[in-house]
Amino acid sequence: MKAAPPRLLVVETAPEVLAERIDELTVAGKGWINVLPEIPEDVPVPPTPTAFAVFSKRGPLVPLATWTAPTTSGRHPEPAQVGVHHGLGRSAARFLADTPAAIPSTWRTVQDHARRGLVIAVPPDAAPMMVAEWIFTMLSELCIPPRTQCYEMFVYPG
Repeated sequence: MKAAPPRLLVVETAPEVLAERIDELTVAGKGWINVLPEIPEDVPVPPTPTAFAVFSKRGPLVPLATWTAPTTSGRHPEPAQVGVHHGLGRSAARFLADTPAAIPSTWRTVQDHARRGLVIAVPPDAAPMMVAEWIFTMLSELCIPPRTQCYEMFVYPG
């Protein structure tokens, strides 16, 4: 069994750290990155609903974003995507529309579901720095409990 990748702690004023990893995995054509806001140790966070909470309309109170690399091999090339599991209990796209994390107009919403989350297809010409900045801003907007100024990042090279 493979060990989990190391946890990288990235301050929100350094999105270039995430952008560099996005660029590396884009070139490789595989892999993904999980990003979530860091919550102070003294802040109690209710547990994420389990599989037994099938009728819950909420995801986790601490949002989890996953950026996946674009694929160019195979019959059906896929663009890079950003997915986020969140605890709003309603449409994230509509909520984000009135914030600094509004989804860019050239990006395509693939899914926006209260329980399954938001999935965005990122066009190939989107700059890694723009994507990284948007991920940090979006997570900041969707995070319900108080957070620090850092994000936890886990890179899976695929």
